[in-house]
Amino acid sequence: MLLLYSGESFNPNFYYYAGIDIDHSFLVAGPRKKILFVSRLNESLAKASFKGRVVVYHDPYKELSKYIKNKTVLADLNSISARMAQRLRRVCRLKDHTVALLEQRAKKKKTEVSNMAKAASHTKRILALLDFKTAKTELGLKKQILVATAELGLEPAFEPIVSTDRNTSYPHYRAGNKKLGSLVLVDYGVRYRHYCSDLTRCFILDGDREKKARYEKLKNICHSIADALPDMETGKEVAEQAERLMKKAGHPPMIHSIGHGIGLAVHEFPRLSKKYNDRIGGATFTLEPAIYLRQFGLRFEEMVYFDGKKARIL
Repeated sequence: MLLLYSGESFNPNFYYYAGIDIDHSFLVAGPRKKILFVSRLNESLAKASFKGRVVVYHDPYKELSKYIKNKTVLADLNSISARMAQRLRRVCRLKDHTVALLEQRAKKKKTEVSNMAKAASHTKRILALLDFKTAKTELGLKKQILVATAELGLEPAFEPIVSTDRNTSYPHYRAGNKKLGSLVLVDYGVRYRHYCSDLTRCFILDGDREKKARYEKLKNICHSIADALPDMETGKEVAEQAERLMKKAGHPPMIHSIGHGIGLAVHEFPRLSKKYNDRIGGATFTLEPAIYLRQFGLRFEEMVYFDGKKARIL
């Protein structure tokens, strides 16, 4: 028996099983049926949207105990508080199922890949329409991005990373009032039907040959890794391949991983690191080779779906 909780923030695991984003709700999922426990406030929405039984609670623990008492219950302990876990343990045997849920979500269905492809397409459209002269500053460009996102009826997957000149040396820099210079880096993604995109582009506005050459090398590394994926099975192999290609290109070692899994969350399994042997077949993930020097940084990031036999850039 699986128990999931949706609080005030979006819970990818809850949505994955319930097919609905609804706050302060519990989902009990068994082999044959699913039961959604909601407050009176969400009763109408739940009954209109949830494919399964809906139980309205006044005291959620009292209602839940009727179904989970003395049973072994698998739960995503990352999404519930210590206090909630303590109360649940009074009536059931609670076991952490977090990693197993992440592993299950790593393998994407066709509809999931389609949603992420559309999210990526919308993001590329937004990035292609950026007007640097009108924006003038990092914050001005960030505003352009957010307005364009809203006009498409979408939401940001995360806060846009917008940096210029020396600020591009900082991977997770927060946009400020600095005037846009000769180099601009934008890292951004949107949510489409709850599925995320995550892309990074650099704009070399003065045509600097050195920067352009370095950036082209990063693009080539990204695509070379994607082309080599059919010969790989784990995130560790992807990380090792990236390390070899970066060294061959004369770039310094990366200060972050070569990429990350992506789906209902911006960062999820598989992990692309030499520390992990996460399977990459059937997964969607980013590839983001980058360099960060004292005067500037460059990063190129694409989203890739690997079905186990061939890779496709979304």
